[in-house]
Amino acid sequence: MSRAASRRTRDEGGYVAVVSGLLLIVLLGFSAFAVDVGHWYLEGQRAQRAADAAALAGVTKLPGDRPAAFQTARDYATGNGYTNGGGTTVSSALAGGSTRLRVDVSTQVANIFGGFLGLPTTAVSRHAVAEFAAPVPLGSPCNRFGDDPENSTTYNSTSCNAAGNFFAMVGNYGTDKTQGDAFQNGTCTSGVDGCSGSTNTDYDENGYVYTVTLRQAVTDLTIEAFDPAQVVTGAKCDNPQLSGAAGLNTSKTLVTDPATRYQTGPGDWCPGDSAFPNSNTKNIGLLTTEFTIRSPGANPWEPTAWPVMTGTCAPKTFDGFNEDLSKVLDKTTSQYNARKDVALNFRRWVQLCKVPGLTPAGTYSIQVKTNGQGTDAQEGHNRFALRARGSGANDKDNIAVAGFTKMALFANTPNGTSTFYLARIPGNSDGQFFNVNLFDIGEGAGTGSYVRVVPPAENGSSAKFSGCTGKGKYNGALIDCKVTVNSGFDGKWQTITVPIPSTYSCTDSSPTGCWVRLEFNYGSGSSPTDTTSWSASLDGDPIRLVE
Repeated sequence: MSRAASRRTRDEGGYVAVVSGLLLIVLLGFSAFAVDVGHWYLEGQRAQRAADAAALAGVTKLPGDRPAAFQTARDYATGNGYTNGGGTTVSSALAGGSTRLRVDVSTQVANIFGGFLGLPTTAVSRHAVAEFAAPVPLGSPCNRFGDDPENSTTYNSTSCNAAGNFFAMVGNYGTDKTQGDAFQNGTCTSGVDGCSGSTNTDYDENGYVYTVTLRQAVTDLTIEAFDPAQVVTGAKCDNPQLSGAAGLNTSKTLVTDPATRYQTGPGDWCPGDSAFPNSNTKNIGLLTTEFTIRSPGANPWEPTAWPVMTGTCAPKTFDGFNEDLSKVLDKTTSQYNARKDVALNFRRWVQLCKVPGLTPAGTYSIQVKTNGQGTDAQEGHNRFALRARGSGANDKDNIAVAGFTKMALFANTPNGTSTFYLARIPGNSDGQFFNVNLFDIGEGAGTGSYVRVVPPAENGSSAKFSGCTGKGKYNGALIDCKVTVNSGFDGKWQTITVPIPSTYSCTDSSPTGCWVRLEFNYGSGSSPTDTTSWSASLDGDPIRLVE
């Protein structure tokens, strides 16, 4: 029995050895698989971080410059170790909207033990989708910001045809905020919103900024200003200094249409430059206005930090004038010879910048300011328009000039309704809140006048926003996003908050698509000379990962 038991023990010992050997192979296989899986997981984390960084960096170039967005994404992927080639692919594309960018990173991971099983490599892929809520462009989807009395179809894009009648404007620190410029008039009186004692807390020392977005490369980029100097005519162009200029013979003027161009009274030819107090006899306390052109910079939210352009695009200043225009516009007088700049600038398009050859796509900026050019004793408003164009046949239709987050404007359209392009809200903005702030609105408007925020034109003429709320004179629910403005807004802010619905849609690919508008009815019999300031924003992080 002892010998039999010994034989069984020896037999069982051989069985255990075989089973242990087989289990060891399995355990080693699982261990090898675990090592390779850990390697896949680690590489997946690296690929995800690269995709996230690439998407966040590239999306800031949208919607204006898709090639730059795609290239920036690839550059950031390369910086994180992923370059196309050798089993690695990096691709980028729009993702359901003009301000969403998707980046895919795929690479082949060399397996440490998988090769023994015929699996030398494994594909690991990750993606990221980023959304960019760029600064909200204001006032214009076309290549012109403000009116063009010349109505030039040669130089103005087709999208300018529906632009509201208004001029851009800039005030000065010495002017009271109740005159309508919330951001450049520096002094205050009692009861005015955004004031601390006599100081305007809304004042911005950087002046106003306008963006010039080239959707594609432009040949011979030219940036111009209409009536860039403060030439005092009064808000309704009824200043005695202007009388007599329209009667000048064409042989004595730089222009061929003095009767039209130098006419008195409100209308398209009346930018309405004003001085406060409105002296009729002396060039005292007038504004010097500076225009600075800047090339694209790294931070889309800081255009005043972008590189200042030089050469023919170097900063330019324009001095104010408040004397008899019939003399200074007449080439045969000594006054003309002393101040030729007035005739060259008054109610004419003036070149601020010209870049010969091909200018790449991107966003440039125009900074306009009066502070730092003289003294705080300067008082008044300078009204003007801006335009950018190229020499190529389609260049004008691939440029947009818009206000950057805020603007001041002078509206002088009597007896009717003007629909302004308010702000561009991309098609993927559903769920966000659009806030528009209006200062000192409705001056000169008649009974029944109102402002209303309306959806983009592609939604149809009957489309309306719902669920809007107000803060200011009107608080709480606003039916049809509408506010009556014929009284009570002098020196006051009115905020209108628009919830962007889940059904919101617009045509992102169209130059005029996605532009929310402001319908301004001045009322029957009105004769407005309305200086007002606007700002707008979308709630939410400007750059975010959404997938």
